[in-house]
Amino acid sequence: MRLLSPSMFRLEPGLRWTARVLSALLIILILAIFIGEGFNPLNLKGIEPLQMFLFFATCIGMVVAWPWELMGGAFSLAAMALFLAIETRITGRLPTGLTFYLMLVPGILFILSGLIARRRVSAR
Repeated sequence: MRLLSPSMFRLEPGLRWTARVLSALLIILILAIFIGEGFNPLNLKGIEPLQMFLFFATCIGMVVAWPWELMGGAFSLAAMALFLAIETRITGRLPTGLTFYLMLVPGILFILSGLIARRRVSAR
C-alpha cells in the first residue's frame, strides 16, 4: 500500500521553501523589533529570561531546520509550544499577537517537508 502519492512528493519542495522564506522573514522581523526597542536582557525579571530563551530557541530551531528539517522543525515547534504553555500558565490566557502563532508555522512546515522527503528516500 502506497501512503504518499507522487503529487505529495512534488509538494515537498514547496513546503520546504515556504518554511524557509517564512522563517527568514520572521527572524528578520524579530531582530528588527528587538533592535528597534533596544532590547536589554538585563532588564528581564521573573520568568521572562526563560521565555526569552525559548523564544530565541525557536529562532535557532528555524535556522537549524534549513539543513536538517526534521530536527530543526521539531526543536522550533517544541520551543514555541513550551513558550506558549508557560505564557498561558502565567497569565491565564493565550498571548495576543499574530507573531507568536506564525512562529509555529515554519516548524510544522519543516516537519512535514522532512517527513515527505524521508518517505521519498525510503520509497526508492
